[in-house]
Amino acid sequence: MKNILFISLLSFMMCSCADFLDEKTYSQLTPENAYLSKEGANKAMNGAYAMLQDGFDYKFSIGVGILGTDEATSYNDTYGDHEILLDKYTYSSEYDIFQAVYIDLFEGVKRCNVIVDLLPDDVEDRELFVAQAKFLRGTYYFELVNLFGGVPLWLSASADKDNLKKPRASVDEIYTQIEQDLLAAEEDLPLVNVWEEGRATKYAAQAMLARMYLQRHDYENALKYCNLVIGDGNNFHLYNNYADIYDPANKNQGYENIFEIQHRASLKSEDEGSTSTDFFLPIELQGTIYTGWAMYGPTDYLYNSYEPNDKRKAITYITSGVNSAGQTVTFKPHCFKYYNRTEGFPVNDGEQNFPLIRYADVLLMKAEAINGLPAENGQQTKEKFQCLNDVRSRAGLDAIENTGENATKEGFLETLLEERLHELCFEKSRRKDLIRNNKLQSYVAARKPDRPVPDKAKEYYPLPLAATDANSLLEQLPGY
Repeated sequence: MKNILFISLLSFMMCSCADFLDEKTYSQLTPENAYLSKEGANKAMNGAYAMLQDGFDYKFSIGVGILGTDEATSYNDTYGDHEILLDKYTYSSEYDIFQAVYIDLFEGVKRCNVIVDLLPDDVEDRELFVAQAKFLRGTYYFELVNLFGGVPLWLSASADKDNLKKPRASVDEIYTQIEQDLLAAEEDLPLVNVWEEGRATKYAAQAMLARMYLQRHDYENALKYCNLVIGDGNNFHLYNNYADIYDPANKNQGYENIFEIQHRASLKSEDEGSTSTDFFLPIELQGTIYTGWAMYGPTDYLYNSYEPNDKRKAITYITSGVNSAGQTVTFKPHCFKYYNRTEGFPVNDGEQNFPLIRYADVLLMKAEAINGLPAENGQQTKEKFQCLNDVRSRAGLDAIENTGENATKEGFLETLLEERLHELCFEKSRRKDLIRNNKLQSYVAARKPDRPVPDKAKEYYPLPLAATDANSLLEQLPGY
């Protein structure tokens, strides 16, 4: 094996960021600490999974996925202007949130590259380790390309200067690599998790492929992979109760949630607990078990757009509670579905996992994929309405009929997007949904009158200034 010290690619590029100077040894590979055993490789694999928490399920990574849309708005700027800048599209490339998210996601990529590139051929179960790493690398790059557009494409663990300084790859090039990684992962991953809880499966790779193809408007392939996940209808199911999706007691059951970001409470020293509720819950209840910082919440449009009998609304929001003085207070609606319901755990150290991919999303993706086909047959039309109505039925809502506006492709899409908003709110789907369907500008204009309408250039965030300053080959995105 070559005498390579694999240091963080981004710590080299952004040397001002101290975070990368303290990387744990499981993200480095030298001849002295090489992963020559299954046990060592498993530690490296855990490191690759660990970045999902920061890259997808932390206050900054959640904010960039939900703000600036008709779904969420900034609530509290007392502790900084992070959320208001995102919501008003008044940020610049110097905005530290972009740097934090960019670093976290590329740290995930780097850890995957270690496994793919440097794991010895004779390590037991190498094929499964590499398949998981490719699944994760494809997932990290899918988030990167949707947030930032063209970014550098790093696929090597080498710290050679030529490898570290790369220009932006095109969006098409990045999606090609995502496709290759996810297809390779899908081929080698097992149908069910045979290792630790939270590891990727073949179904997770298929669901991510469906998501990726749908974002690219490749409706035939999106439909193909949705159907593989759905199978005969017995691979996954919808919980009878919407709240069960988020209940820590149901973690990793493989019932509805296909792939979950893992959290463990009461381990703050290891930063494994979920902090999602801390960013959503109301300031008015500071000092109680419902303590939060109210960084963001639903738009007026979202909260008021639920049908009267929709069971999800009462589960998703909290609007009143008893404060630390024992007084009942009311406040604006706040997202409550991630609240830590496990007795004895602090609200900012939650036990609940984050559902990155779940079955309801696959059903709705299938409906959208069929609707996007140039010509759908009668059976496909029946199936797209069935998928939509299966999700609505769980919410206690009447079926949508194939009549009137819903009988047209545009009318069905409008109904479907509304269903996705209510079913998947605060799960980081909305921004992608609106951009994919060219609805971001029109929906913000019509549904969020107190916020500016973004131009097309703002559909991607700017590359962090620290990254472009450190890399002379890295050009800023147009419009910034």
